[in-house]
Amino acid sequence: MNWEKLTEELVEALQKSGVRDLALYLQSPRRLILWSFVSGVFRGLGSAIGFSVLGAIALLLLGRIFGMDFTK
Repeated sequence: MNWEKLTEELVEALQKSGVRDLALYLQSPRRLILWSFVSGVFRGLGSAIGFSVLGAIALLLLGRIFGMDFTK
């Protein structure tokens, strides 16, 4: 086995995977908390918008199927 070549391939694979960036990210609790908060806010907004759109489509379909008017 060529240990030197294997070591170089391992180092290259680790650099491509971003392990170093992940380790730096996890070492900063403030950055981790901020990122978690921001991602939670955007997930909540996405869920709310998606639910609103799907609810509106469902009401439109129900209104057309049963001849009801939900705008009153």
